[in-house]
Amino acid sequence: MTIPIWQRGDIVLHSEKQYDNPYTDVDVDAVFIHESGDEIRLYGFWNGGDEWRVRFAPTKTGEWTYTVYCSDPANTSLNGVAGTLTAVPNDGATELDKHGFIRVSDNGRYFVYDDGTPFYWLGDTNWQAPNYVSVDRCNYPGCHCGSQFLHEVENRLAKGFTVYQTYFDGAESDGGGQRGVSPEPAMWAEKYTLPNVEAFREKYDGMFDELAKRGMVIALGFGVHASTTNAMSREALDRLSRYLTARYAAYPVVWITAQEITGDPQFAPWLSSAAVTAAGDGYRHPQSAHQYPLPADDEFVQRLDAQAWHTFFLLQNGHGPIGGKNTYQGYWNNARNASPKPFIESEANYEDIWCGGFNGYEASRISAWKANLCGSCGFTYGVTGIWANCWSTAGSTGWLGSFSTEPWYMGLDKPGSYEMKYLADFFRYVGFSRLVPRFSDRKYSNCITEEKAVASSENADTYVAYFYNRDRTAGILHGLNRNETYRAAWYDVLTGKFIEISDAVQPLLGSYVVPLKPTTGDWALLVTSRELGEYETEPVPGETGDTARIGAALYLPRELPEYTGEKLSPAAVCVGSMIYDASGNLTDTAPCLTDGDLTTEWRPFSAEATQTILLDLERERELTALNVIPGKDADRLSVRVYGSADGENWRVLADDALRPFTLCRADRLGGRTALTTELEGRCRYVKLLVMGVGKEDKKAIAELEVYVDGTSSFLRRIVCRIGEFFRRIKAFFETFFRTGTENRKG
Repeated sequence: MTIPIWQRGDIVLHSEKQYDNPYTDVDVDAVFIHESGDEIRLYGFWNGGDEWRVRFAPTKTGEWTYTVYCSDPANTSLNGVAGTLTAVPNDGATELDKHGFIRVSDNGRYFVYDDGTPFYWLGDTNWQAPNYVSVDRCNYPGCHCGSQFLHEVENRLAKGFTVYQTYFDGAESDGGGQRGVSPEPAMWAEKYTLPNVEAFREKYDGMFDELAKRGMVIALGFGVHASTTNAMSREALDRLSRYLTARYAAYPVVWITAQEITGDPQFAPWLSSAAVTAAGDGYRHPQSAHQYPLPADDEFVQRLDAQAWHTFFLLQNGHGPIGGKNTYQGYWNNARNASPKPFIESEANYEDIWCGGFNGYEASRISAWKANLCGSCGFTYGVTGIWANCWSTAGSTGWLGSFSTEPWYMGLDKPGSYEMKYLADFFRYVGFSRLVPRFSDRKYSNCITEEKAVASSENADTYVAYFYNRDRTAGILHGLNRNETYRAAWYDVLTGKFIEISDAVQPLLGSYVVPLKPTTGDWALLVTSRELGEYETEPVPGETGDTARIGAALYLPRELPEYTGEKLSPAAVCVGSMIYDASGNLTDTAPCLTDGDLTTEWRPFSAEATQTILLDLERERELTALNVIPGKDADRLSVRVYGSADGENWRVLADDALRPFTLCRADRLGGRTALTTELEGRCRYVKLLVMGVGKEDKKAIAELEVYVDGTSSFLRRIVCRIGEFFRRIKAFFETFFRTGTENRKG
């Protein structure tokens, strides 16, 4: 047998002896020895009928010998079987093919591939995917790919995700998925004594094969907190752990044992399960357990840290408040036997989740940036529909309508998923593995509040800061090298582009006074003396004054401007508005956005969730303005507007949260108050992010009006200003004469 290194091959055995229950009655193990003397011990597994397999991925080229052992020594078809195989170079194109499985770095602070190349963890949460994600159907509106699973995976790969975080619903007792809507094969033929081997062969193995082939690391757990341990005995859980370890240890995995184990009564059974996995994983993949939100000095955390198999922390800061610096500092400073462990923030503020209140959209991005600046060597993102495996808008038997606001196809392209790509791009660009979190240490900055976080390299050639305070203040960096010249630039976390500050920063007495942020939103800052290579830039936002925070309520409604230029009715795409009814019929109200009829309205499935509306202008045009005309009974909307020439590279054109749109009225609106804003820039695509509102509020848009102009932006502004001046004069005199007439009548 010939196998490329880091890829899998199966040694297939056939038992001449029958067992009443081959899953529980007999164990198979194997030892693989490389010509250099390196040894890998693995479990084997029953694969149905009389077939057993040992799945092996070589870690070195050259000759390997193996011997298979069986707990039933009399079964010579399974015991004492020996053979050889040859491992050859891997010519695959993925990073895993080139560099090998991931492991903990030598300094214990982050992950690397086998050859030492730093690995940035950007995970997507898809709990219970083996059980409930479909591999042979896809209900994404207008899609004919035939696989929900691959649709999700390809989307995440395009956004730079490197980790697929999931767990088996081992006891099939958790509350997720939509089991009545999306029937998938059960993982048990007989609970909990006989697995459904066909489901493993035909579905689960295939899913993990596709992930490995595409270069994604699989963060794999076997169940969830007490839901699994209450349903399964410890013996049944240990047996399942052995079986899953046998089938998947040869994949590019990290073990997360279970979700939320740090509590009783589930803690002890899951520790036993993890030990079983560690004993059968000859690759010594990184192993952890998904925690409850707990500080590093918690008793459960300390007991977890003391386990021989535990090699990194998989944190959960929960849903609601942004994680505090002190919590992360506790894990950064935790070093049992003077050996630190890396940590990953793996569940902090899923996008658009209901969990102790509604989480919304921006908290996910803020949590990710803050965690990275506080020492997390990556981040695991989660979003409505995907993490909960909600299949459709109809017939929910799972978390849809409770924890999750929308099904998977609505959650797939939430704005946060794009912002995770920009996060990963930034940290790979600056060299995340060189950064040390500085928390509130005044030696490195005066950024001691929770809303400001700083990290820097050991030799002070690079500083990174993140500011999510809601004013424009930044801070002062200390400890820079006095004799070096630095480049400083803002990084727009909404677009993944830089804004130059200076390429000639010379720290006075080792300090740098950071200028005001470009806007009152959240921004990252890079200050470095290293040559990091080229990067993309964007113009400074047009409105940078503190007056941008004036509330919309202070803007009294005025007459809707008559904008110059041509009003377009572009093609509109809005996946978030497509709703399946109980019969499987699809309703799409997106055409109502541009049909010119105020009596028809676009309404989303979930008012509290963010919604994305994409407008295609068919060719690049010079934008002048946008009117958002709400539905008849709609509540106040908040909108961010992006523009793009190619549909991939975007910049923010307007943001109602930072510079409120103007409230306007017109006779043609039938008494409604519209939002209007001037726009500037040449774009083919316009993307509107419609922010969430309250759960009981109404979110509806009757019409979107986009204006374009062929004249220069300078002339357009002059024309608009002149027209606005005369409209104000007209309104003044109308009010003056009306008031005078009323006074005379009085």
